[in-house]
Amino acid sequence: MVALSNVRFGKHNDDVKAAQTALIAVGMSIPAGATGFFGEQTRSAYAAWQRTLGFAGSAADGFPGCSSLAELGARAGFVVDCRHPGVLAKSVVRFSKNAGLAVDEATARAFAEQACDRTGAPRSWVTGVSNGANLLTLVFRESSFRPNAVNRDDVNATGPVQVDGARLNCSRGYAQVIPDTFAENHQAGTSDHIYEPVANIAAAINYIWRRYGDLSRVQQANPHRDPAPY
Repeated sequence: MVALSNVRFGKHNDDVKAAQTALIAVGMSIPAGATGFFGEQTRSAYAAWQRTLGFAGSAADGFPGCSSLAELGARAGFVVDCRHPGVLAKSVVRFSKNAGLAVDEATARAFAEQACDRTGAPRSWVTGVSNGANLLTLVFRESSFRPNAVNRDDVNATGPVQVDGARLNCSRGYAQVIPDTFAENHQAGTSDHIYEPVANIAAAINYIWRRYGDLSRVQQANPHRDPAPY
């Protein structure tokens, strides 16, 4: 069994190694071999695999989707689990705020590093990837390093009022995730409180992988580009 959630750009694990071995077996080139690290060589090989399946343009970007990885697994003899581990029902998400946390970059950095460790994202996501995009820029733009931040005014501010005094669907926490996004991308082993810093940032990381493929594609995380919703 190979989990799609493990076969992500920047991750290093046995599921990546299985996918690399399968790519090599179907004729795709990974010069470094099946190292277990999903870097640019693996992305290039996976993009070539996607093109053999008829994908083109952004659909052949080298970031695995369920159908392309499942087809690779069928060729190599492994089953792919496309479900996201740790997913929650929205009804169990809780809204109690944090107490006593400092509002500064150093505190946010420590939590972002823990979130990377929990999700398997490289810590370069905190310090800056190839184009300079980093989680600290995203967190500062979203919440000004305030772990209890809540946006009561945007289009998501709907639904019944919760224990934090904000409506259900408001964006919350360091990375300003909405409850739907938090529940769907919840990292197993982290809190079900949407404001809890590690759980909040980890859900944002998992969402970024699913939607963008890599942090480098997120404008809101790039200090060299204008802020933009993500």
